[in-house]
Amino acid sequence: MPSFNSKALLLWVGANILTLVSAYPQNSQIISERDKLATYDYVVIGGGHAGITVAARLAGDPKVSVLVIEAGGLDKSEEIITVPDQILKSRNSEYDWSFNSVPQKNVNNRVINIPAGKVVGGGTVLNGMLFDRASISDYDAWVDLGNPGWRYKDLLPYFKKNERFVEPPKDLAEEMRITWDPKYHGYEGKTYSSFPPWYNKEITHGWINANEQLGVPLAFDAYNGTALGVFYNTMSVDPRTMTRSHARLAYYEPVKNQSNFHILMRKHVTKILFKKKGKNVEVEGVEYAESEDSPRITVKVKKEAILSAGGIGSPRILQASGVGPSKLLKSLNIPVVLDMPGVGANLQDHAWNTFLSELTTLPTHGLTPEEAETLYRVNKTGPRTVGGSNLLTFLPLEMMSGPAYTKKYIDSYKAQSPAQFLSTDTHPSVVAGYAAQKTILTKRLARNDMAASEFSAAPQFTFIIQQHPFSRGHVHITSPSTFTAPEIDFRYGSNPLDFDILVESVRWLRKAYATPHLSKYNPVEIAPGPDATSDEAITEWIKTTMDTMFHSCCTNAMMPKGLGGVVDSQLKVWGVSNLRVVDASVIPLIPATHLQSTVYAIAEKAADLIKGKKN
Repeated sequence: MPSFNSKALLLWVGANILTLVSAYPQNSQIISERDKLATYDYVVIGGGHAGITVAARLAGDPKVSVLVIEAGGLDKSEEIITVPDQILKSRNSEYDWSFNSVPQKNVNNRVINIPAGKVVGGGTVLNGMLFDRASISDYDAWVDLGNPGWRYKDLLPYFKKNERFVEPPKDLAEEMRITWDPKYHGYEGKTYSSFPPWYNKEITHGWINANEQLGVPLAFDAYNGTALGVFYNTMSVDPRTMTRSHARLAYYEPVKNQSNFHILMRKHVTKILFKKKGKNVEVEGVEYAESEDSPRITVKVKKEAILSAGGIGSPRILQASGVGPSKLLKSLNIPVVLDMPGVGANLQDHAWNTFLSELTTLPTHGLTPEEAETLYRVNKTGPRTVGGSNLLTFLPLEMMSGPAYTKKYIDSYKAQSPAQFLSTDTHPSVVAGYAAQKTILTKRLARNDMAASEFSAAPQFTFIIQQHPFSRGHVHITSPSTFTAPEIDFRYGSNPLDFDILVESVRWLRKAYATPHLSKYNPVEIAPGPDATSDEAITEWIKTTMDTMFHSCCTNAMMPKGLGGVVDSQLKVWGVSNLRVVDASVIPLIPATHLQSTVYAIAEKAADLIKGKKN
């Protein structure tokens, strides 16, 4: 119950006396066990990024009941959440699952800390707020893997449905040469997509000009399916308040008091309960608990369960429920409901390395903390309005390194057998799925319509991010309990070609710093450092500094079951009549972009699929 003074409490009780006889409690913001219904039409497992989006859209039909079960709670609108420049402060907070990988043997046995949202709104509450999309080729590759209806043109209505695009002020557009095509943007959606008003003029112009000198074009509109070249990108920031625009505000707040929408918070789903129905399996209910030692409670599912616990959480719950690789489940004495080797396989991520270069004569435009604070509080501008980088470059192989290197790199990949650098115990169906991905990547990366590397630029550093890693990892439970962290192995660098493309990316970046547009600021390379000239030395630096971009995905891939797929093109789990997965785990091939707007589009499309609509 919300907190009220005594007079307000009496008014509230009077206004809600019908709760005692109503089918749904009227105060449905956060329900208790006492208020919970025995059965819901839809039970959404996870109130994060995708889950709260789907739940809100389903609750738009007053004739259905929707329950969300979320392991976290509501954020308190602290500055570590709301103010854009505080993006890393929420790491390892109460809102973060703060997973850890197993030691990554190919990157010097380093353990990688993996942030993941444990809060209503999920990763949108913690992320860097970059709001870009990938290119047409990235999404069309999903269709190549047997998923009709998932081309860029199919997703575009859902990108637009989620987006509240704010055109840049005229002076910013002219200064940064920002252009856009309105037909590729949504203007009335849920999540703000706005251009940061603050930037370093010298480095911004220098970076764009350096790119152009190296043959990299300024993108006309990176949101029209050609997210290639250099561009000034939008962020999920409300331009009126210059605060984070995230899924709790966009989707949860508008529906939180609807009588057909309920949410249980700080409850861990421990198991999805199945029963046999003919040749298929059907979800009967969902089991959850407050803690490892607390009683297990069950809620029944009338129509569908929607699993939306993320790239790590969703395979963990499926495996604990008996859906996954039978060998793994049997080793943990978990009864096998469906032997599905792809659950938890195919783990992909965008890993980054930070190239440090001190531009010794760059004008600092330095502000004291007090001046920056005043700019933000009074004028809604200044450096505090910027989260992640507002200047991105996405490069296809040929644009970065020319046709000769592209041919050599692709030929090297073609020469690899599909199973050569996968885990030795990888199931044949998962190997077949990787073989299909390999065919697609060798074709599309050889062209100029799919990015291989991203460079995210700022005054004294640049992130280097491989967009289509060839290494594949896994998420495996180590206990029947979902309260136990799973084994997460990215297997970074297990395919040595991933190091090759990163070395080549470092060399391209050095060319950019050597152009007159940046060299005039007398850059001094700090990392990897001027002594790192050989491929081996650069590779060693990569191994020492590689970290996650927080884009864990692809662990319940949307592909045919014979290719190690877990869900079909309707996002239904193969062999289960009423269970869908809706989150980053269904992505079959990681796209060249930051994942926020893509996951929103997946969730918006999923809501229509569940409701039987077609775009």
